[in-house]
Amino acid sequence: MNGDTFSDRYLRSMFKPSSAFVFANFMQLPTVVPKPVWRALRVVSILSALALATVLALRPTVGMPLFWGLIVPSLPLVFMLAPGLWRNICPLAAINQLPRRFGITRALTSRRLSHGAAFPIGIGLLISAVVARKLLFNSSGAATAGLMAAAMGAAFIGGLLFKGKSGWCSSICPLLPVQRLYGQTPFIRIANTHCEPCVGCTKNCYDLNPGAAYLADQYDPDPAYRNFRSFFAGVFPGLILGYYLVPSPGEIGSVSTVMQMLLYMAASLTLFNVIEMLASKTRNVSPVLFAATAFSLYYWFTTPVIVGTLSSLGKVAIGPEVIGVLRGLTIIASLVWIARSLHVERMFLRRELRKAVKDGARLAPIVIETMRLNRSLFEPVRKAMVSPQPENPAGAVEPADSAAQAPELCIDPTGMKTPIRKGQTLLEAMEDCGAPINAGCRSGVCGADPIAVIAGGGRLAPIGSDERATLARLGCSDGTRLACMARVRNPGPIRIDLKPNANRTAPEVREPEVMSFDPSIRRVAIVGNGVAGLTAADHVRRRHPECEIHLIGRENHNAYNRMAIAKLISMPAGIQGLHLLPEQWYAEHRVTAWLNTHVSSIDTQRQELTLATRQTLGYDRLILCSGSSAWVPPMDGYGIDGSFVLRDADDAMAIRDYMQRFQGTSAVVLGAGLLGLEAAQALAQLGTQVQVLSNTSQILDRQIDAAASALLEAHLATQGISVITEAEVGTLDRGSRGRVAGVTLKDGRRLPADVVVVCTGVRANVDIAHSAGLALGRGIIVDAQMRTSDPHVYAAGDVAEFEGNSIFLWAVAAEQGEIAAINALGGKRVYGGHVPVTALKVSGIDVRSAGAVHATQPGDFELTQFDEAQGAYRKLVVARGRLVGAVLVGSPDEADEIIPAVRDGAAVSSMTALLERGHWRQHSLPMAA
Repeated sequence: MNGDTFSDRYLRSMFKPSSAFVFANFMQLPTVVPKPVWRALRVVSILSALALATVLALRPTVGMPLFWGLIVPSLPLVFMLAPGLWRNICPLAAINQLPRRFGITRALTSRRLSHGAAFPIGIGLLISAVVARKLLFNSSGAATAGLMAAAMGAAFIGGLLFKGKSGWCSSICPLLPVQRLYGQTPFIRIANTHCEPCVGCTKNCYDLNPGAAYLADQYDPDPAYRNFRSFFAGVFPGLILGYYLVPSPGEIGSVSTVMQMLLYMAASLTLFNVIEMLASKTRNVSPVLFAATAFSLYYWFTTPVIVGTLSSLGKVAIGPEVIGVLRGLTIIASLVWIARSLHVERMFLRRELRKAVKDGARLAPIVIETMRLNRSLFEPVRKAMVSPQPENPAGAVEPADSAAQAPELCIDPTGMKTPIRKGQTLLEAMEDCGAPINAGCRSGVCGADPIAVIAGGGRLAPIGSDERATLARLGCSDGTRLACMARVRNPGPIRIDLKPNANRTAPEVREPEVMSFDPSIRRVAIVGNGVAGLTAADHVRRRHPECEIHLIGRENHNAYNRMAIAKLISMPAGIQGLHLLPEQWYAEHRVTAWLNTHVSSIDTQRQELTLATRQTLGYDRLILCSGSSAWVPPMDGYGIDGSFVLRDADDAMAIRDYMQRFQGTSAVVLGAGLLGLEAAQALAQLGTQVQVLSNTSQILDRQIDAAASALLEAHLATQGISVITEAEVGTLDRGSRGRVAGVTLKDGRRLPADVVVVCTGVRANVDIAHSAGLALGRGIIVDAQMRTSDPHVYAAGDVAEFEGNSIFLWAVAAEQGEIAAINALGGKRVYGGHVPVTALKVSGIDVRSAGAVHATQPGDFELTQFDEAQGAYRKLVVARGRLVGAVLVGSPDEADEIIPAVRDGAAVSSMTALLERGHWRQHSLPMAA
C-alpha cells in the first residue's frame, strides 16, 4: 500500500472503497488487536452477559434501562460501522464456539439449514422477539433475563451439535438478518478470529468474506435462498414503525397490538414490492433504501431513549438540541451508507462479470438479467475483458520408391491394413477399420492412443508441443506418436505397431533431471489421481529418487482418461481400455496409490492429512490436485432414478447400466458444452432419441461462434440428436414407477425422457483447502510456481486458480502438475498461462478452437471462410496484427497450422500463404449485446 497506514486506508475507503479492499477475505483483513486479546474479550463478554441477566432478574430498575435503553439501541449502529467487532465479541457467538474450543462438538452438518431454512427461521425469531418485547419484555426484567438465558443456551446447544457457526451465529441467530443487512458495507473492517480453521459450515459466510457475503446472497442462483434477504429488508421499516406507533397492549389489548404490527409490516412489504416491480435497477437498490429508512426511523425514535438513559446514568442533564443533532447525524450516516452500498453492489457485479469473462464461469440468471437491464453500467468492463518440428521422427524409416506404393496403413501386430488419405489422422483410419485403439481427447494431450511408427513417419504431420509434452509424460521412446495427432500429409504406405515401445532397440533408461533438491523432503503427498496428480507423482520421482510419494485418489480406479468417459456409455469395453498407465507403473516408480480414499482435513501447522478412514499421513510437501465436481443447476426433482451427472467413469457406467435395465429409448442432456455433446452422441449410439438443451442461443457458446454452431447443429441432427436453445429446466417429472419420465421447461414445454444427463459445468473441489485456511477464489489461489498461501502446499489442475483463472483443460492440468512437482522439490519453474485449445470428440465432424472466439476491441478484426460444398468453416481472430483466436469446422489440415500459430500469437503475415489459398475475407463484428 505504498506506506499507507491502517488508518489512511480506512479513511480513503470511507466514501468510495476499492474492490480489493471491499472484497478482501478474513485472511487479508486486519485483526486490529492480537488474537489473545480477542479471546480475553470474549470471556469478558460472556461474564458481562451473565451479570446483566442477573441484574435484570434481581434489580430490573437498573438492568432494564441499561439493556433496552442503551445496549440494544447501540447494536444497529455497531452493525453498520464495525460489524466485525460484534462478530468477534458477541457473547452468544462466544458461547456458541465453546464446544468447538473444548473439542466436544459433534460437528454435524445440515445442508437444509445452511442452504435456505436458517435465514427465515432467524427472521421469524427476530420478529417474534420484537413483538414479544412490546407485549412482555418491556415490563418484566425477569422475562428479559430469561430471554437472554434462553438465547445463550440455544447458542451453546447449537455449537454442541453443529459444525462451526452453523448451529447459531451463521444460521438461526435472530440478530443475523440485521447484521447481514447493515454489515454489507462496513466502515471499519475487522477480521474474524473465531473460526480457526474455517470449516466451510455455511453458504456465503459473512465471517469468511464480509464484503461479498450479503451480495452473494442477493445474487444467489437459488431464488428460494436469496428472496428472504429482500423480504426482510421490505418488512423491517414496518416492524420498526409498528413497534413505536402501535399503542401498547394495555391500551388496545394484546391481539390488536399484534395485528396492527403485522399490518404495518404488510404495508411496508407491499410498498417494497411495488417499488421492485416499477423500478428497473440492480437487485440491492430497494433493500438498501429500505434498510437505510429503517435505520433512520429506528434512531429517530430511539435517540431520545438513549439520551435519557445516558442522562440518568451520568446524573447530567442533556439538552434537547443534542437529540436533534444525533438524529441529523444518523440521517447523514444513512445517506453515506446508501451511496457506499450501491457503489459496492456495482463493484460486485463488475467483479462477477470479470470472473465470468476470465474464468468462463457461468453467471447466475439473476446476475445476467441485472446486467441486461443495466447494460451501460457494465459496458466498460466487458470491453476491457476480453518452432518448426523435424519431418522425420527418429527411428522412422522411409521406404524406397514411396510415391509408387499404395497409400495404406499396416497395423502390427494385428496384420490389419486399411486405406489412408491425405488429411486423415491415423486414429480415424484405425477407427474406420475397427482396429483396437482408444480415442481420447483427440488433441494430443490425454495420451490415450500412443502408437509406434515403424515406417513412413515422414508422411505424417510433425509433432506439436502438446503431443511432445504428452509423450514425455508417458515416457515414450522416439518413434512414438499419438494416433489422433499423426495426420497424413503425403500419400504412401505407413506401418505402425499398437505397442508404443515396440520399435525400441534397447530398454530406455530415463535419467532424473539434474537439479538440486531439499534432502530434508522425505515424503510428498499428492491428493488427486487425475492427470495433474499423476504427472506430479511422475516428476517428483524423476527428480527425487529417494522420497516417499503418496498418491491419494477418491475413485477406486487407477488414473484413467477422463476425457473419454462418454465412450463408456456406448462402448462395452469398460474402463480397462482408458487407463493411462499400466498398473505396475506405480510399483516400478515406488508410488503408493491410495485408491477409494478421501481426505477429511489438512493440518498445515502439523503438516498432516487426516483421511476419512481416520488414518493420518504426514507430509513435507503437499500437492493438491483434487480436481472438480459436476455442478447441477437448481431444479426440482433432480436425484430421482434416471437423473445423472456425467463427471467420472462410474457416472458413465451407471448411465449405461440404467439404460439397459429399463430399456430407455429417449434422453435429455442438460448442457451443450463439449461433454454434453459427447454424451449425447454416446446415447444416440445406443439407439436413443436425444435432445440437448442449451440455456443460450447456441451450442458450445464458449468455444465457437454462431456460424460454426449452426454447422455442428446440422451435423448432430443427421445423427438423431436435436438441439433446443434458450431452454431453462424447471422440473424433472417423476413417472408412475418413481423414475424420471420427462423434463418440464420453465416456459411450460415438456420433453419426454427415460434418462436425464446433466453436463452443466464443474466447480473446483476446494472443501479441504477451505478447511485448511488456504487462500481461495473460485479455486485454490496459486502463484506462478503453483504455490498456495502455505509455502509447503502446492496446487495444480482444475482446483488451482492462477491470476484469477481456473482452466479446466487436460493440457493445463498436466503442465501445472509438472511445475508443482518441480517447485515442491526446490525448483524454480514458472507457469506462464495457457491459450485454451479445445476439440470436440464427435465422430464425423472436426471441430476445433483456440483462444478468442470473437474480435472485441477496436481495431481487432476477423477473417472468415465458408466452403458450402464441403460444409467447412474457418475463422481467425486478429488483434494488433497477431493471431489470438481461431474457430475451425471441417478443416483438419489448416487446424494443424493454425492452432500452434494462435498459441504462439503469430503475426498474420506469417500465415499469408494459407490465407491466399483460401481467399479469406475480412470483416469486423459488432460487440455482442
